[in-house]
Amino acid sequence: MRKFFKKFISLILIPATQWYLRKERAYTYRNVTVKVFPGVFHPGLFYSTKFLIDYLITQPICNKSLLELGCGTGLISIICAREGAIVTASDLSQAALNNTTTNIKSNEVSVDTVQSDVFDNLSGKTFDWVIINPPYYAKSPSNESELAWNCGEHFEYFEKLFKKLRQHIHSKTNVIMVLTLGCDLKNIFLIARNHGFEFELIEERNVLFDGKDFLYRINPMN
Repeated sequence: MRKFFKKFISLILIPATQWYLRKERAYTYRNVTVKVFPGVFHPGLFYSTKFLIDYLITQPICNKSLLELGCGTGLISIICAREGAIVTASDLSQAALNNTTTNIKSNEVSVDTVQSDVFDNLSGKTFDWVIINPPYYAKSPSNESELAWNCGEHFEYFEKLFKKLRQHIHSKTNVIMVLTLGCDLKNIFLIARNHGFEFELIEERNVLFDGKDFLYRINPMN
């Protein structure tokens, strides 16, 4: 069933999503409405964004520095800013940064934006919270829109993430990542362990088509 789910996602669901997103869309969640530009990850078509938001609004993020790696439309960053967090939204995609900036302005919140390949342009900064909804398919992105889906043939995104993560956290930082049954969890966990990190399961939820999403806290190993 897991192999079927992976094939369904890669062959049907992702292409269908990309076709749907050829036009600008709008999406509302928890009284926040965002525009979704063509080619930018739609936060409403998959459960991962909502899973993160539903968790974060129950946490003590007010007055805490929070980094969203891979912000897409900026929905998570905007809701966290409304909850009082001091938010930095980053993405490698310029289209995503433009989308986030537009939605920040329309929702009248304060969020810093940074174009960055993981931590490249965040040198010297540490955060109380790091929020990650990562690309996880083992393919090289062939265009900018695929940056939200593909992490490189050899999981280069995760190698880079875990190689530099320790430089941007402190002893009380919460690093939260959402992953799905359709990705190579075993390999991602191995890469993290090789860099001195381990995954702690916070919650899991069943999603459409017999899938499952997992919310993890990433902890440094002693």
